[in-house]
Amino acid sequence: MDEKSEMAGTARANTIVAALTIVMAALLVAAFFLPCASAAADYRAALGELSENPFGLANEELADISLFEYVRIYLNAAPESFAALYVPATVAPAVLGVLTLLFSALRKPVPVIVFSVLAIAMSMLLTWNFEDRGVIPSSSYDWGEARWVYLVAGIAAIAFAAWAIALRRQVRKA
Repeated sequence: MDEKSEMAGTARANTIVAALTIVMAALLVAAFFLPCASAAADYRAALGELSENPFGLANEELADISLFEYVRIYLNAAPESFAALYVPATVAPAVLGVLTLLFSALRKPVPVIVFSVLAIAMSMLLTWNFEDRGVIPSSSYDWGEARWVYLVAGIAAIAFAAWAIALRRQVRKA
């Protein structure tokens, strides 16, 4: 294989890795809007029969609750001291996902790794918090997709960013 075709292959691989990293970072952002909690079938049916709820959301929105909707609930129904702690903690994975997306678009793999690790850590902290408080899983709710999307997309973004670093080193050696 000649040097020119090897460089073209590396450039193509770099582009593919960058695109995959961007997709994974976009999934970290999207996970904030995916269901974090999914209502059990019997509770889902009961939600349709309720007339009002104190959360500022429609009852149908309470069937599959995303982190975004948890923020709305905390702002509408939680005591101020509770909201002051939990709103920033709940928003943090989305902010870290946006930062991961920004740096993956700029092709900066080290910040992608850092912010992906932080996004995974915050989502795991929220998971522990929900379990510790008995919010999820419970008789009414089980885990939604967001928990797994944060984990898989975060790990994949880290892997692709590490691959991008390896490709850069390969180009420097050539």
